This record gives sequence, C-alpha cells and structure tokens, in this order.
Amino acid sequence: MKTAKHLPDAELAVMQAVWSLEPPVTASAVQQQVPQDWKATSVLTFLSRLCDKGFLSCRKEGRQNLYTPLVSRAAYLQQESRSFVERLCGGSVKNLVASLSDAGALTESDVEELRAFLDVQGR
Repeated sequence: MKTAKHLPDAELAVMQAVWSLEPPVTASAVQQQVPQDWKATSVLTFLSRLCDKGFLSCRKEGRQNLYTPLVSRAAYLQQESRSFVERLCGGSVKNLVASLSDAGALTESDVEELRAFLDVQGR
C-alpha cells in the first residue's frame, strides 16, 4: 500500500464514515454518517476527490457507485502519527508525552494505560 496523503478535515470525516461501514459503501450510506448539514452533492464531491487521491476505489453497480477503501484506517493513523510527531515534536515521542503532561492532558489513568501498553510491547 502506498503512502497516503494528508487529508483535509472534511475528507477525513468522509473517510471515517467509510471506515465505519462494511465495504463496499454507497454515497447514501456515507451521507447518513457525516454531519447532518452536509448536502448530498458535497458528499459526492468528497467521495470523488478521495477516489482521485487513491483513498477509495469506485465501481458502478446499476445506478449507484460503490466505494471501497484502498487505505486502511490503521495505515492512515500510523502515517499521520509519524508525521505529527516529526512536524511538532522533532520526531521525539518523549517531547509529545511531556507536552501532553505539561498541558494537563494526561490523567493518571492515561499514564497507567501507556505503561501497560509499553509493557506488552516489551519496550
């Protein structure tokens, strides 16, 4: 799977909807998952852009298009996480965690979860 590009918020919302559904999905199924004030034409535009960017494939079945993700949620999350840490924290996960801690964004429960995760990972 090739490296995916960073998605604008609206396109990411559409991908989140697609990822939450059993593929292949229709535009109307996606429409039900996105913000209620979005018009069907906007959803269709975003779906088309995501196909052009290589995030989705589209095949016609009867009168409707069926969309299938080409980039998994996990793969996108991994890429965005690496990019985020590189851009904002100089590649240092320690700096990210320190920043979250300094901002009061880490609870004791979060710290325990991180410890348990790292213990399982053996790192």
